[in-house]
Amino acid sequence: MSLTLPADFYANYWQKAPVWLAAATDVASLAPTPATLWDWAVDSHNARLIHPDHDFAVELEPTTPPAGRHTLLVGHIETHCPKLDAWARDLPALGRWRFADLMISHATQGASVGAHRDQYDVLLIQLSGQRRWDVGTTTDADLPEHNSGGSKLLNGFVADFSVTASPGDVLYIPPGCGHQGVALDDDCMTLSVGFRMPSTFDVIERLTELAPAPLLGDPARSQPPGTQLSDVAVRQQLLDWIQGADGHDLDLAFAMAATQLGGPDDPCDVSARMRFGPGIRAAWVDDEVVIQGEVFIGLTADDFKALDGLDGLATEGLSDEALDLIETFAEEGWLVSI
Repeated sequence: MSLTLPADFYANYWQKAPVWLAAATDVASLAPTPATLWDWAVDSHNARLIHPDHDFAVELEPTTPPAGRHTLLVGHIETHCPKLDAWARDLPALGRWRFADLMISHATQGASVGAHRDQYDVLLIQLSGQRRWDVGTTTDADLPEHNSGGSKLLNGFVADFSVTASPGDVLYIPPGCGHQGVALDDDCMTLSVGFRMPSTFDVIERLTELAPAPLLGDPARSQPPGTQLSDVAVRQQLLDWIQGADGHDLDLAFAMAATQLGGPDDPCDVSARMRFGPGIRAAWVDDEVVIQGEVFIGLTADDFKALDGLDGLATEGLSDEALDLIETFAEEGWLVSI
């Protein structure tokens, strides 16, 4: 595995509390040079600069390193760096549908992006240099925010503990937990691995596609004349519909919502061995494959597992139905040749 997690990680920490994992992964060959990171920043259109000495002002799509303290943030690193994409694929017990993206931050000494919270789970892996982390608790979800130069920062943030990260150290931050990192040298580079969950609205919207909701009855018909209209009847009809939904449809709706946002779609030709491309979100529900919010039938569970793995799926010997599906995925840009 690319990362060693404690045995009680999912029971005691995942989406519950931050945890510090010293020397949890080997990053010896993972850190790009600052020059390479800037090249990716210019090419990606997913980069921004944070200027802490100017009220944490945000500069979008920067092209050159500025003078003074700053933090460069470059997203979707997995589309630029095969080594980091392979590292992320080997993360333990975390499905591809949950994966958001890889982001690298490179900061000069003393630079920070300010105390903030995220609405998703994140692993912060130190790649080079050192960074001091001040970490709060999930109660920080209730702290007010203010806008500073385009950055949303926390008011009244107080750290529960502080740690100094060196290469290979990992900090897990659950949703809503306040945190702030300060670079301790000019070689401070941190990899952020973000994990997302679909919203309830997205899941219900997808459920209506699979099992269309019936027309709601008119609650006014059950109200005595002259009384205020109540929404109790409508609410009950909605609850009855959701509770009566087929379990498979609920699983499928969740998978469709969870995978609907993904990486770039770059069409390719089918080769001898294929796998899901960087940033592509996919899930397996019973005998169906859900990719980028769409549902397909024609692969086996082993086929899906191979597509999702480092070694990929050998296309020779596949059934005609499976090969047709692989060709469709390749045309959509969801696969890469290896």
